[in-house]
Amino acid sequence: MRNEKEILKQNSLTSGIIIKFGLKVAFVALCGYLLYQSGISVFSVVGVYILISSVLKIIRLSIKVVFSILSILFLIAVTAILITIIF
Repeated sequence: MRNEKEILKQNSLTSGIIIKFGLKVAFVALCGYLLYQSGISVFSVVGVYILISSVLKIIRLSIKVVFSILSILFLIAVTAILITIIF
C-alpha cells in the first residue's frame, strides 16, 4: 500500500511538469501567432525579450545584494550584543 502511494506521488509530479510544459508551449504558440498576425519583426521581439530578461536579472541580483548586506549587518549586531552581554 505504501509503495502504491509513492508511485502515485511520483506519477502526479511528472504529470504536473508535463502539464506546465504543455501550457508554456501553447502560450508561446499563441504569442507567435499573434505576432505573425500583427506583422511585428521577430528581431524586435527577441530584442525586447533580451532587454526584459536582463532587467529582471539585474533586479534579482540587486535584491540578493541587499539581503546579503542586511544579513551581515544582523550578524554584526548579534555579535556586538553577545559581546556586550558577556563582558
